[in-house]
Amino acid sequence: MKILFGSDISFNSFEGSISKEKAYSIMKNTAEVFKKADFSILNLENIMGNEKDYTPIVKTGPNLISDESYIHFINALKPTALGLANNHLYDFGDAAYKNTVRLLTENGYLYAGAGDNIDEAYRPVIFDDGDKKAAVFCVCENEYGIAELNKSGSAGYQLGRVTKAIKNALKDNMLPIIFFHGGNEYNPYPSPRKVELYRHFIDLGAKAVVAMHTHCPQGYEIYEGAPIIYSMGNFYFPEDGNLKCWDYGYMTMMDISDGISVEIIPYTFDFDTHRLLEGKEKEEFLKYIAYISKDYNDEQLMRDYFDSWTRISGLYGYINHCAFTADMLDCDQNKIRELKNLFSCEAHNELIEKSTKVIYDGRIEEVKKYEAKIRTLQNMEIPEE
Repeated sequence: MKILFGSDISFNSFEGSISKEKAYSIMKNTAEVFKKADFSILNLENIMGNEKDYTPIVKTGPNLISDESYIHFINALKPTALGLANNHLYDFGDAAYKNTVRLLTENGYLYAGAGDNIDEAYRPVIFDDGDKKAAVFCVCENEYGIAELNKSGSAGYQLGRVTKAIKNALKDNMLPIIFFHGGNEYNPYPSPRKVELYRHFIDLGAKAVVAMHTHCPQGYEIYEGAPIIYSMGNFYFPEDGNLKCWDYGYMTMMDISDGISVEIIPYTFDFDTHRLLEGKEKEEFLKYIAYISKDYNDEQLMRDYFDSWTRISGLYGYINHCAFTADMLDCDQNKIRELKNLFSCEAHNELIEKSTKVIYDGRIEEVKKYEAKIRTLQNMEIPEE
């Protein structure tokens, strides 16, 4: 069984509608990769519908929506399923979410990671080739639009639910795979807590973990015989003016036979192309991924990298939003949204926790050590040692 995993796809920065011809042209070569897989899944990080028909929710970050013509991109690729567990599924509320699900279903796609309640959101998509069955559970960090016992939304990460999902899949003779949306945006290295968490999923019995959300490719490892893909970067998320790492990513082809083998398929993209890397470009990309993957077993070094990350994104960014004020008790969403997200989202929470500890320990200058290296990697370059 060959399963192809792709990461975040969004069309929010396009203007107006798009023609079938344009979308199919952009995805022409990449669509050939999808044809080689028995099953495939992408993370849809973009609600679809008429923006005028819906009200955006109050949140931090952009509210992403595009009109229904952008289904042409998905139809060009024809994935088996879409993952909907992410921080943009609910950007325009329940009605827009349900309209997107309707559109996907009418076009013949399975989906996972969302539902009318948290139990539905945790239902996997099952890939069955008659020999093996893989149960893919789509899960995201707890930002906005998370499903609850009696509320629709995304499958927000809960360790107990993930544990139960893995155990139930194994009991039913299925191979559990966790398709996880989370991590620190723009960071080429996974945080220590993400390394620990994804390895824990494997310890629980998951056969693979495939992650995304960081807008920057991270590396991968084989842990206890199981692949962990820390982040594939963006799949197709064209925007102007971002770091170079934004425009690069990779698909992961898993061949599940006696074991699980992994093939990395890199690409780059812009508003007019989604281009597979070949020749020297591909060779350089794979060297880059190998470079950022080599230190995952050095726990102290990974912690040092994350300490330096606090200078880039924590100390002079998120830390400004840490203060509680009395007027937050007025139950005004606009007043509490920043603080709420910092505490509820696991990646933000880890960064705030580490940043405040760096300040408390008097180490602001000391943690500069790897800042320049990280910034070089964000430009898709291997730094000189």
